[in-house]
Amino acid sequence: MQSRMRVRDQRPMGSKWQLCRRVFGMFRPHRGSALALGVLIGVEAVLDLLPALLIKRVIDAAIPFDGDIRSVNGLFALLVLTIVASGLLGVAIGFLNQSISQSVMFRLRSDLHDHLQQLSVRFFTQTRTGEILSRVSTDVNGVQEAVTGTYTEFVRNALTLTVALALMFSLHWQFTLLALFILPFWVFPTIAIGQIQRRLMREWYEESARLQSQLEETLSVSGSMLVKTFGRQEHEASRFDEHNRNLRGLSLRRMIAGRWFNMATSLFGGLAPAVVYWFGAREVIGGDLSLGSVVALAVLTQRVFQPFAAIARVNTTILASLALFERIFEYLDLPLDVQERPSAIGLDSIRGEITFEHVSFAYAPGAPAALDDIDLHIEAGQLVALVGPSGAGKTTVTYLLQRFYDSTHGRVLLDGHDMRDLTLASIARTVGAVMQDTFLFHTSLLENIRYGRLEATDDEVRTAADAAGLDQMIERLPEGLATVVGERGYRLSGGEKQRVAIARAILKDPPVLVLDEATASLDSRLEREIRESTAILAQGRTTVVIAHRLSTVLSADVIFVFDRGRIVERGRHTELLARDGLYASLYNEQFSAQLVEAEAAASAR
Repeated sequence: MQSRMRVRDQRPMGSKWQLCRRVFGMFRPHRGSALALGVLIGVEAVLDLLPALLIKRVIDAAIPFDGDIRSVNGLFALLVLTIVASGLLGVAIGFLNQSISQSVMFRLRSDLHDHLQQLSVRFFTQTRTGEILSRVSTDVNGVQEAVTGTYTEFVRNALTLTVALALMFSLHWQFTLLALFILPFWVFPTIAIGQIQRRLMREWYEESARLQSQLEETLSVSGSMLVKTFGRQEHEASRFDEHNRNLRGLSLRRMIAGRWFNMATSLFGGLAPAVVYWFGAREVIGGDLSLGSVVALAVLTQRVFQPFAAIARVNTTILASLALFERIFEYLDLPLDVQERPSAIGLDSIRGEITFEHVSFAYAPGAPAALDDIDLHIEAGQLVALVGPSGAGKTTVTYLLQRFYDSTHGRVLLDGHDMRDLTLASIARTVGAVMQDTFLFHTSLLENIRYGRLEATDDEVRTAADAAGLDQMIERLPEGLATVVGERGYRLSGGEKQRVAIARAILKDPPVLVLDEATASLDSRLEREIRESTAILAQGRTTVVIAHRLSTVLSADVIFVFDRGRIVERGRHTELLARDGLYASLYNEQFSAQLVEAEAAASAR
């Protein structure tokens, strides 16, 4: 709920006209094509209305029984030719319209995706995945339906309406004025209905996003296992039914609002010809109008009414689709917490020296500080261990080092450069990480490892896998490296997934390596094997390890002890033990048992 309210606060402000101008601005790069489309639509509008005049001439020519049959045949041939030409123009208009619309939607999807990729980790930790997917897929698809036909429909119907009214004025100006007087009484209610549909559309998509978020959570592998573990099937079914009932209610209300519009359309569509023929019959009897003119007026009235109705529908469609544009613009307008400066530089040669200068950081405004005035210096090539109780700030240090966030105060320096002065691409090349929660894609083992360096050859991938201790597992798999690991890697054990993450880092070969409890899920034997692999990986590079293993703290060049966001102790293992402070307490609690196990294992050999 908090994340949803937070995003709503970013909702684009302003009237529907301001939103419309922003939407129309998306078409600005296609001005030339749009102009050509308008010309084609204008020609098509004229061709569509010519049959009304040709029908008038056919009837007027046929009423006298001694009329010219060749003239009737010629008019009929011209009528057929006009209809065929109009149909061919319609094909060209449809192609050009789709080309423009799909280009606009391509750019909108790309802009939305690229913007989301640039948002900091803060956004993704505060927003449900299902909500994000709903905006990117469902909302954009809904917008596409509106964008694809709105421009063409509006221009076509506006031109058709203009030409039809001009022709009606030429036939009978009094009747045309009467039609113009009546039509607004039908248009204004449709605008009100459009406002209602806009509100209902937004509510429907928000409820749909909540439903999709629930499905994303409960139908994933982890979610479904959690539901089964606690026997919460009925609870989740109840939550789903609530969202489903809300969607049903909103859908019914949208349908009823639409039916009122359709009823008005049908009413005017049925009455308009009747009024024309009633009025025309009186004029024919009085000798003021020919029969052909009456038929032409009836056809033109339909041609006026249809575009007028279509323009009203376009207004309703625009008003309803504005709800979707609002939701999409909410995300496009979210500020970037971590931005690359225009003057940012890319470092090609990295030694790996790291400095934190009076760094403070909080995950949200007003939240307690995760780091409070941190000062630390790591020489290039050092192995550094971060130790401390849970929530002390160790992982936050690694986040700032990868520039997932920017510090609230102070500076993080890499080889003497403020990381905010470096390009994001160079930081990504410099820092490699093996995080505690390893994420794998639903693809082959080979492609998951190759994600560390996309241009790597198959042999390089296999070498990295062997170095990470995956060789025996790969031999057991029926398809070897081509084996699909399943969603989030659920076909692999926790230790196997972490070794895949280590293989990625080995393949990437970064100057700075972050290991966030990288061997926490492994037993002693596997941990020893991985330790050998990571020892090889750590050679010649700066390595920052969140240490939960005795072997790590014993071999560390420097140990930083964190407590409540501050560094309370620093030094080597023996120095910190001699101080008998927090580190000694943690060592006695966490590492002494590991030491006993190691000594027992050594004596058993």
